[in-house]
Amino acid sequence: MIWKFCISLLILLQPLDVQRNIHERWEGQLQRYIAPTGRINYQDWQKERHALAAYLQALEDFPPQDHWNQDDRKAFWINVYNAATIALVLDNYPIESLGSVPDYHRIEIFSTTDRLWTLETIEDHLREMGDPRVLFALHRAAVSGPQLMKTAYRSSSIDEQLDRATKTFFSDPTKNQCQTKKRRLSQLLMWYAEDLGSPKAQLEFLEKYGCSNTKQSTRFSYLPFDWQLNE
Repeated sequence: MIWKFCISLLILLQPLDVQRNIHERWEGQLQRYIAPTGRINYQDWQKERHALAAYLQALEDFPPQDHWNQDDRKAFWINVYNAATIALVLDNYPIESLGSVPDYHRIEIFSTTDRLWTLETIEDHLREMGDPRVLFALHRAAVSGPQLMKTAYRSSSIDEQLDRATKTFFSDPTKNQCQTKKRRLSQLLMWYAEDLGSPKAQLEFLEKYGCSNTKQSTRFSYLPFDWQLNE
């Protein structure tokens, strides 16, 4: 009976203890290869492709468990998506953009016991969780995409991290220009408008994360989306 209790306890602690150790590998790489501007040194990161592969393998070895809550799952899949995006770039580097890789969003890049995953299916899975801030945490390896943060996402701080990622995205004038006379937004807001909810909910979201004094009568245009590699 004692050994069964110990095993159960270890399983319950997995998201906190095992995942914490796993993410330390990922964070070390994030710290080394992301500049203060958010640009990424893919050329040097190639030297640690094996470490990135080991991180993704570790995530496969410790997949989401039935007892995990939504914050656990959200943090896990954001980390998988972001690490897999970097891996796809490094596997094909040098490239002008991730779009140079044919059907990159449909390449099987991760596996769990029940299925194979692509960037597209991971994103769909995250979007189904109903938190639009996730869109601004996903790294798209593009100049106009959200900035890759230098820390792993963790369930214990996921709410604060998603708030920070969203505010960082909206405060970058190369991606959104909310405070100028002619207000222009990232095309991500056009492509994923339904994720933000009703028109009223969309305005409330914009107001909360950086587009102050936004009204239903406010007219927006959209900035061109630069898919070039963010290096």
